[in-house]
Amino acid sequence: MKKILIILLAILCIPISGFAMSLSTLENNPQRYIKISEDYNSAVYTDAGSVKSIRYSPPYYTLSTNTYYVVYKLNMVVVYSEIYNYDYNYSTESTMKRIVSDMYDNGETPDEETVCSRTEAAQRENSGIERNGTCIGVWKLNGQPMRKSLHSSSTNSTVTCHTVGFDIAEAVFRTYYKQYF
Repeated sequence: MKKILIILLAILCIPISGFAMSLSTLENNPQRYIKISEDYNSAVYTDAGSVKSIRYSPPYYTLSTNTYYVVYKLNMVVVYSEIYNYDYNYSTESTMKRIVSDMYDNGETPDEETVCSRTEAAQRENSGIERNGTCIGVWKLNGQPMRKSLHSSSTNSTVTCHTVGFDIAEAVFRTYYKQYF
């Protein structure tokens, strides 16, 4: 009877320990947790194993993922469940094609420098990506759960080109579709 109780207790504890997240777990599993950025104060990882397609209706795509924000100063790892909406009409490839076509229509000869600078300007104006995120967990760097209550409201935002948010969205798209957005 004791053995059955011990086995049952061990089985019940597996899900609890499975949700803990530590900095060492993120760092020691680079195939699963893709490092997006890092600086003196923080690091950002996306969970390649959590990427799922919610909508596939070209040119519109929606992908979900879990993203881990490491804040060294505060000794914590915060995980967000994130949903990214993509409009492929604004992807780098589509934007470049549109710019080259417009240049020909206007009698201009496209050159690499002009096409690249106009593409960058167009993507800064509209990246074609929106994000919705909800905080779903907070741990200390060692994986110990934080005892503070979570304010789990959702945040919606437009993703700006050349930001960490854009880098996350790009990595998520590349993980799922094996190509750049």
